[in-house]
Amino acid sequence: MQGVHGITKNALVRPMLDHPITSLPGIGPKLSKGYRHLGIETIRDLLFAFPLRYEDFREVKGIADVEPGSSTTVQGTVTSIRSRRSPRKKMMLTEATIEDTTGTISAVWFHQPYIAKTLKVGDHISLSGKIDDGYGLSIVNPQFEKLSLSGQTMHTGRLVPVYSTAGKMAQKGRRNAVQRSLPAANDLEEWLPSWVMADYDLIELKDAVPVLHFPEEQSAWEKAMRRMKMGELVLHQLGHVQAKVEIESAEAEVIRFDEDRIRSFVDLLPFNLTNAQKKAIFGALKDMESGTPMHRLLEGDVGAGKTVVAAAVADHVTAEGRQTAYLAPTEILAVQQATSFLETLGERASVALLTNSYQELNGSSVSRKQVLDALIDGRVDILIGTHALLTGDVQVPDLTLVIVDEQHRFGVDQRKKLLATRKDGMTPHFLSMTATPIPRTLAMALYGDMSISVLDELPPGRGEVDTVLLRPEQDKQAYGLIAEKIRSGQQAYIVCPFIEESESSDAESVTNLVQKLSKGTLKVFTIEALHGKMKPKEKDDVMERFRSGDIDILVSTTVIEVGVNVPNATTIFIEGAERFGLAQLHQLRGRVRRSSEKATCFLHPTTMSGTTKERLKAMVDHDNGFELAEIDLKLRGPGDKYGTRQSGLPEFEFASLSDHALIAQAREVAEKLLEEDPDLSKHALLLAELAQFTERKRD
Repeated sequence: MQGVHGITKNALVRPMLDHPITSLPGIGPKLSKGYRHLGIETIRDLLFAFPLRYEDFREVKGIADVEPGSSTTVQGTVTSIRSRRSPRKKMMLTEATIEDTTGTISAVWFHQPYIAKTLKVGDHISLSGKIDDGYGLSIVNPQFEKLSLSGQTMHTGRLVPVYSTAGKMAQKGRRNAVQRSLPAANDLEEWLPSWVMADYDLIELKDAVPVLHFPEEQSAWEKAMRRMKMGELVLHQLGHVQAKVEIESAEAEVIRFDEDRIRSFVDLLPFNLTNAQKKAIFGALKDMESGTPMHRLLEGDVGAGKTVVAAAVADHVTAEGRQTAYLAPTEILAVQQATSFLETLGERASVALLTNSYQELNGSSVSRKQVLDALIDGRVDILIGTHALLTGDVQVPDLTLVIVDEQHRFGVDQRKKLLATRKDGMTPHFLSMTATPIPRTLAMALYGDMSISVLDELPPGRGEVDTVLLRPEQDKQAYGLIAEKIRSGQQAYIVCPFIEESESSDAESVTNLVQKLSKGTLKVFTIEALHGKMKPKEKDDVMERFRSGDIDILVSTTVIEVGVNVPNATTIFIEGAERFGLAQLHQLRGRVRRSSEKATCFLHPTTMSGTTKERLKAMVDHDNGFELAEIDLKLRGPGDKYGTRQSGLPEFEFASLSDHALIAQAREVAEKLLEEDPDLSKHALLLAELAQFTERKRD
C-alpha cells in the first residue's frame, strides 16, 4: 500500500532524509545495488546526486510544425500501436501513430516491445525526441509519458534531467525516485549563516535542491546553482583561511639568509638566472628567516626553471645542517630530479633517492635500509622520492623544508604526514611547485593560505616552438617531417590519449600506433612505447634509453607530461589533441622546449567539432601558459561545471574557475566568519558541514 507522494506504508508521508532509498516504491535489492554503486544509500544521498545535464525539451510543437533533424516535444492521442520484427528480423520495432489537431506522426522505438503493452489506443501522451523523415515523418526513440489532467510532465516538454545510472537503473526510474523524495528537501537545514544569505541574496538549501533536479526556467536554475556554488566556495575558503591562521601561529626553524652562500650557488650555474627566478629565491629565503613556516606556491610556465629555485632554497637549508624532502608525482620525475640536484649542487649536498623501485645515495644504488639509516644519521641532506616517502618507516629527524612538485597530486593528509615528522614541535617550511599557470588574481583566491611566486619568463637559450594544427588526414605529412628531424640527429615524442584502443574515440592508442608506425613511414627508426601500465623498471629503462639517444621515437601517454627533460627531443606529435585540455597541451608542448634548437609541436585532432578548432587555434596563436589559462576559462564559460577538471587545479562540484566574483566573495565571508568566531563554535551547522566537506575531499 502506498500513501501520499508514493511513499510506502512503512515510511512517513514526508520521507526522512536518512531513510534508505529502499523505502521508496520500486527500489528493491537489485536496483539498490546500482544506487549503492553510485554512492547513493539514503534519500539525502539521492537529493544531493544532481543531474549531469539537462535535455531541453521545453518547446512543444503542433505535429504539423515539426522539422526533420530537430529535437522537440509533441503531444497527442495514440490512434494505433503495435510491435513487429524489422524485415531482416534482427530488430524488434514498436510503432505508434500519434494525432493532434494539426496532423499525425509516427513514433518508433527499437528493442522496446513492452511499450506496446504500456500504451493503449486513446492514451493522451507527451513525447520528446528527434524528428526523422527517413521513412515518413517520425519521432525516433522518444521519451514519453501519459498526460494527466494537470498537463504537468516530468520526462518530456521541459528541461529534463539526465542522471548517472548503474546496474538495472533507468533514467525514468531515477527521475521518479527523485520526484518522490523531493518532500524530504523541506527538512534540509540551511547551514550558511543568515547574514550571508541576506547580504548575498541567496535562496535557502531546501528551495535550491528541488530546482536543480527539475528546473522550470533557466533563471530559477541559476539562482539555485548560485546558492550551491557559494556554499561550496565558502567551505573551500574556510579551509584556506584556517590553514593560514594555523601557519602564522606555528613555529619553524630559522634559516638565516646567507648572501655569500647564494652567490656561490649562482656562480656554480652554467647559465644566468632570470629576474623572476631571483625574486622567487629571495622571497622563499626571506620567508624561512622569519621563524614562522614558509608556505609558498611557486607557479611557473613549462620550462621556466622551477627546479633551480627549489635547489637554491634546499641548498640554504643544507648550509644550516638541516634536511629537505622533495616529493615528485611520478617515479620517472623523482629519478630525473635526483640526477638534476646532484648535477646542480655537486659536493655541496648529499642526495638520496627513495621510491618503490629505487634506493640511491649520491647516485649509487644501495639498500632501502641504508637510505633510512643515512637519513637518521644525518648523512642525507636532500631526500627525493614519490609517495613512498610517506610510509611509516621513513624518518627525517631534521626535516626543515618540504618541496612538493605538482602539489595537487598529493592529498592533504599525505602532505600533513611529512609536515608532522618533526618531534620537537617545529613545523617544516613548505614550498609547492606547479607548472599549471593560473591567473594571479585567481591563484590568490584559490591558494590564499600561501604566498605566491610566479616565474613568468623563460631562461635564456630556450628555443622557440612552432605549433602546427593538422587536419585529421594530415598525419602522414607530419610523420614525414618527423623523419627529417630524426635523420638530422634529433628525437621525437608521439603522445596518445589511450594505452589501448578505445570504443569512444577514433584517436590512435599507444599500442596501435607503435604497430602502425613500425610498418609505415617511420619503420626505419627505433620506436618504443611508454605508459602507466608498465612496471617501474621497464619505464625507467625506456626513459634512460630515450635520454641516451638509443630510441628515436617515444610513443607515450601523458606519463611524460610533467617535468621529463630530454633536450634532444625537439618534436612532439599529439594524437587526439581535442581530448586534452589547454593546460595539458601546453605542458606537453613544454617537453620539446628543453634546448636552443627550434622545436615543433603537431596537434592532430580526430575531429574538429564544437569549440575544438577555437581551442586548438589558441595553442597555435599563444605560447604563454598564463594567456592560455585565461582563454581556457573564457572558452569553458560559467556554465561548465566540470571546467576545473584539468591538471593542477582544484576540482569543484558546482563552482567553476570562471566564477571570479563568487570566489572573492566567498573569501570575504570566510575571513569575516573566522575573525568573529575563530573556532566556529557559534556556527554549529556550518562547522558540521565543513567537517563533512573536508572528509569528502580527503576521500
